[in-house]
Amino acid sequence: MFRGFTERTDEFFMAIRFNNNMQFFHENHDWYEEAVRTPLKELAADLAPAVELLDPRLERRPHRVVSRINRDIRFSNDKSPYRDYMWISFRPPASSQGGTLGAYFDISAEGSSYGMGIYDENRPLMNGLRRQLAADAEPFLRVARPALGEFMLCGRAFKRMKIPPSVPPEARPWYPLRGFWIEKDLTRAQISTPALVEEISHGFELFTPLYRYISEIEPVDETKMP
Repeated sequence: MFRGFTERTDEFFMAIRFNNNMQFFHENHDWYEEAVRTPLKELAADLAPAVELLDPRLERRPHRVVSRINRDIRFSNDKSPYRDYMWISFRPPASSQGGTLGAYFDISAEGSSYGMGIYDENRPLMNGLRRQLAADAEPFLRVARPALGEFMLCGRAFKRMKIPPSVPPEARPWYPLRGFWIEKDLTRAQISTPALVEEISHGFELFTPLYRYISEIEPVDETKMP
């Protein structure tokens, strides 16, 4: 059962940032397990029922959805072996993390947030959304409005993409996006108690209609776009 993150969680993330080496990590592995990985796995386990209601196809097993702290440094100029943040990612099994619709929670010394979306570019899916927004945006807006009352829309956009005049002002921020995520920041007090499970479960319920709308969009190949 999730009991909350503690000050030792923040302290570990700060410590690994300034002591990012194998010796420090191995000497403080118990600290990492107690303050970071164990509460993340407990939170993931307690969120599993809410995730199943959102989409039963999503991976929910804690050992599969909690991120690794080890960084893949094979193709990176930054050779720091460890991250100073972690996350829980609920996505379909064996899917690419960034380009697939899913839900998440992340935590670092700077703060925490949760939400859902597609972090990396998924042009066929977003082309499908663009086609629907141009044809009739109101069904999309009906499911997006409740979520956007509490969550903030984020995403990288095509800078020179022309938006058709048929797209209403409320939907125009969505049209040029390469991918998107909607996110809600959490306070230190919120993540420190078991009530965090209820908060995130409520958020998942709130954006379920939008999630299902997006998940049912038919991807559109670039050559079929006007």
